[in-house]
Amino acid sequence: MAIVDVITEFADALIEALSPPTLAAPGGELARLCATPSTVGFDDAVIGQTMVQLTRVVNLAGTAMSGLTDAADRAGLPARKRVKTSTDLLKQLGITPAAAHRYARTGHAAHTMPGVMVHARTGGVPIEQLDAIGKGITFVGKRVPLDEDRRADLARRLSCQVTPADVSQRARELALEWAPEIDDTDPDAIPVAENQDLNEMTLVTGEDGHTTGTLDLDALTGEELNQALDPLCKPIPQPDGSRDPRTAKQRRSDALAHVIRTYLNGKDRPTVSGGVLPHVTMIVPTQCGNGTSAPGSAPESSSQVASLGFTGPVSPATVGLVLCEAAMRRVLLDQNSAPLDVGREHRSVTAGLRRALEARDRGCAFPGCGRPISWTDAHHCTPWSKGGDTSIDNCVLLCRMHHTLIHQTGWEVFICHDRHPWFRPPLDPQHPDRHREPIRSNARRTMTAAPTAAA
Repeated sequence: MAIVDVITEFADALIEALSPPTLAAPGGELARLCATPSTVGFDDAVIGQTMVQLTRVVNLAGTAMSGLTDAADRAGLPARKRVKTSTDLLKQLGITPAAAHRYARTGHAAHTMPGVMVHARTGGVPIEQLDAIGKGITFVGKRVPLDEDRRADLARRLSCQVTPADVSQRARELALEWAPEIDDTDPDAIPVAENQDLNEMTLVTGEDGHTTGTLDLDALTGEELNQALDPLCKPIPQPDGSRDPRTAKQRRSDALAHVIRTYLNGKDRPTVSGGVLPHVTMIVPTQCGNGTSAPGSAPESSSQVASLGFTGPVSPATVGLVLCEAAMRRVLLDQNSAPLDVGREHRSVTAGLRRALEARDRGCAFPGCGRPISWTDAHHCTPWSKGGDTSIDNCVLLCRMHHTLIHQTGWEVFICHDRHPWFRPPLDPQHPDRHREPIRSNARRTMTAAPTAAA
């Protein structure tokens, strides 16, 4: 029987076993077992043995798919299907991008770990473990010369690890242990720590929208990164003089965010198509001027949540944070997400207004902060999306940390009759009737709250 027929027959049998019971049919064996398992242990052996065998099937399916993915690439199938790579073929089948790339990596790396593949072909190694071992071999191979015997030894050592994370850590340890000494007589020899060809970086956006990353940098690049972050990592006292509540990790991430925003503000950096210099790409569903939905009723599948280009859906607080400083291009979409009208691009705060704000606020205006002007965003006291003017009497300079604080907590900022920003702390849930005393901006801080103190 052809392999395709065997796999089809197995899939049909599994579908039948999983069919739920109905009035007309008793249902499949697996469906009945899952619906009414014995609570006194009669079904323990069947459940356990079935899980063991299905684990083998899952592992075998992953190994087979990785081999087929590599075979499809070598056979030129993607080009005949009018896609770029075999991973695109897998995506068309409904396989997630992460899994598709894992199959491709494992298939391409299979020849570097023949001993491991022997066990994989019996269903003893998960595809995630195979992928980690393949990446580990590649990682070590970039740093240490590997002949066939040493590569086999490396694959054996890595396959002994329990999880993919353990495999990755062990590969890094072996790369350091096996790294050759640099021959001083060879002027072209480059120490591993200084080899820029080994630099790697990964960025992954998780299910919760947070982006995590890993860095593997040469000594010089790492030094430059630390040099850029170090002066921005210093603790900043609170308005009452108490210590900065952020941990060292949080301060370091805030520093990196500032370095990124400074780069995005630069006019000499590479642009996207059309010469636009975007900070972020954000799509915000909107309404027509009369408060009704855009022309044509939106389908149920149409999202009403704002979304960033790379990291996905975001809350209204982040929308307000972005709109404060964003250069915007208005695009109206119909119910099928087709463009109806494109408005002119405009910047919320002009250069002249920015200079006026800098002269008035002299840095972050949040009480007790005073971060330099170059660190600040222009914030609308009354949001621009709610009709607030882009004017000196409705804007204030805030560093990104306090800009985020204003948008995400109960802190309020307003321009008082003296045409300077004032801040009001959040409501205290324990004392809801307590008066929320306004606080002057950082540039006008004094030792007393007397009205004439800052006149």
